[in-house]
Amino acid sequence: MSADTAAITLSGGPVITPTRREEVAMRIWRALLAGELRPGQRIKEVHLAEALGVSRPTLRESLQQLIHEGLLIQVPYKGIHVAQPTREELADLAEVRATLETMAALKLRRDPHSPAMDTVREALQIHFGALDSGDAFRSDLTHQELHQAIWEQAGSATLRKIWPVIGSQIHLALTVDQAARRDPERDRQLHRQLVQVIAEGDEAAITAEIRGHIQESLDELIRRLEQPQPPRNA
Repeated sequence: MSADTAAITLSGGPVITPTRREEVAMRIWRALLAGELRPGQRIKEVHLAEALGVSRPTLRESLQQLIHEGLLIQVPYKGIHVAQPTREELADLAEVRATLETMAALKLRRDPHSPAMDTVREALQIHFGALDSGDAFRSDLTHQELHQAIWEQAGSATLRKIWPVIGSQIHLALTVDQAARRDPERDRQLHRQLVQVIAEGDEAAITAEIRGHIQESLDELIRRLEQPQPPRNA
């Protein structure tokens, strides 16, 4: 039996919560983090609906949500696949993200005791709590929300408008990074240092920290993605 026609097994059993579309989307997201669904894998509706215990119309709504968020892609005549960013796409995203996130951080540094910086610090503590919980899905979510807070608390209407456009691609990169490498202590150290440097306010240090933060993740992510993947069970 080929990988495309094999039944899909996802941990957690049937979906039973009232908000089924959101719950199904969350379960698929968790499957990506757990490696149960891999970059480039084709999504077969009938098998996924059966694995989750939901109707195909409900599943389609959730798949469309994840397509909008950038975690899945719909290829004409080939169906829906887990997004698989290329080296070039990841490098381009990292360059754009580094420029804009540096801009946001430099705006935040103007007042390290502002409510905006307090919001960023609160997002950091929430992320630490998620890491402590051991919940990969929650950690992935709070990771993205921390970076989103840096953008949105910078006081720039333009950055707030840009975030929804680029945020889905950042979300994809962060999710793949989290799935490829689960290291809570490294995560904690990197993000504590990032927020501390922003609060200290040195322009050169902020620029170097953000570019280093993003470049390190990019290098490791590309290395992980280019490693040979073990064959899927037939």
